[in-house]
Parts: sequence; C-alpha cells; structure tokens
Amino acid sequence: MGLSSYLLLFQSAGISFELAPLWILFFGTLVTYNLCVFYTKGTASEKFEFIYKKRNFLKIIFFLGSILLIPAPFFLTLNQFWFLVHLAIISVFYTVPIYIELPSDKIIEEEVNGSLDKNTESTIKKSYFFVPAWRNIPYLKIFLIAYVWASATVIFPMLHEHLIIQNPKTIALFFERFFFTLAITIPFDIRDENDDKKVGLNTLVSLLGSLKSKILALFLLVICGVLTYYFHANYFLHFVSIYILTTFLIIFSSHKRFEWYFTGFIDGLFVFEFLILFLL
Repeated sequence: MGLSSYLLLFQSAGISFELAPLWILFFGTLVTYNLCVFYTKGTASEKFEFIYKKRNFLKIIFFLGSILLIPAPFFLTLNQFWFLVHLAIISVFYTVPIYIELPSDKIIEEEVNGSLDKNTESTIKKSYFFVPAWRNIPYLKIFLIAYVWASATVIFPMLHEHLIIQNPKTIALFFERFFFTLAITIPFDIRDENDDKKVGLNTLVSLLGSLKSKILALFLLVICGVLTYYFHANYFLHFVSIYILTTFLIIFSSHKRFEWYFTGFIDGLFVFEFLILFLL
C-alpha cells in the first residue's frame, strides 16, 4: 500500500521514493500484529489457537522486528515522526486492553494502621481500572482500521517539510484509501457476525444486517471511483479493475466462507493493486 502511494504520486505530485517510511510500515505492522501473542490464551478460535501454539516463534519475530525498527525513526522528518507516534498509539491499544488493579481505600487505611494481614486483604473487594481493547468498542473497529491504514500508507510517507498535506491528489488518495479500506473491512464483520453476537459486540453488520452492509460497502466503492476519476484519471482503469473484483468479493462474502477468502483474497486486493500498478 505504501509502495502504491509512491507510484501513484511520483509523477502527479512530485513525491520522491523514501525507504525509511516503508521500512517502518513493514516492520511496524509485523510488530503490532504480533502483540496478541503475549496475552492470547489459545481458546477463543482456531486462529488464536494457532497463535498460542506458535507463540515462541512469533515472539522471536516480534523482538526481531522491534530491533530492526530502532534505527528507522532517525531517518524520518520530525513531522513524520510525530505523526507516526499517534498511529502507533492507536495500533497498540487497538488490540491491547488496559487493566490496572486499584488499591481499595480500606486497604490503604489498614496499611497505614499496620493492621492489614492476608486474611483481611482477601475479604476486601478490590476495584479495577479497565479500558477494553479499542477493537472491542462498539462500531469503532472498522473506522480505526480504515483511518490507520489510510494515514499510514498515504499521509505518513508524504509528510516531509510540511505538517499539513496541501496537494489535492494526496488528499484524494487518502480518502480513496480510507473508503476502500472501510468497504473491504465490512466483509470481515460479516464473517465475525456470530462471534461478535456471542460477546455482545455491536458492529455495523449487527446494526444494518449483512445485505444493507454490503450495499453500504458498494456505495463506498462508488465514492472511491468518483475520487479517482477526478484526481487520478490516468489510473482510472487500473482502479476500476480493482473495484470490479472487490465488488464480487463483497457480494459473495458470508460467515460460511473459508478463512483464506478474507485473509487471502480480500486482504490480498492491496497486493493485487500494487502489482497491476507496477506492471503499468
């Protein structure tokens, strides 16, 4: 996705290729996607069971990715660095909940008086500060995904000397990427509809239903088409070919489809988009 942005904006907006942002996108994604290995129990689903069984190998990948990330920020502009910080915060707390045990007022009072023992402590009801992983906040998940992916792959690489992107082609590409990512994330909510119902998580699909959600996704693709027609006309046919393929994948998506339909074909649209663009 980052490479696609460079290829699309190289001629039209005069954006030059830089290695450091792409390096961070690759290893940063590798690290944040493997954060779940530190708290996955392996009982939630087949996917998490796999993560739990391979946890030692995935921890090695996590730490190697972290080490390889260390030098990259020094090659960024200051604007790129600070923009990256807020994306990193969202990416981490998207999957990592905040859970802090707070000391009870009675515990503190007993400690001051020196009369607290283990039996007393066990009978005192403790309080907790808890914020769920942001992906578990109703209706928020797919918007976070769309914002982070669009910002990380369009705005972040293009922030050089200026903090505000003023080139209309770059802005249009950001919104195209945002709406496109939003559209292809809806099938994932369709896939997870039953699991989300079990845990009481409300999503767009649970609110609208599968059919209306698919119609919404297709409407978002139309918006993407309008943006590319007016701002990236030279690549319009390239985008249209992607949108046509995406349309069929959205229409035929359901919770009965095998996992590779989503993580292979739908997620793979970004790879396919780059390959077509590169060949052109």
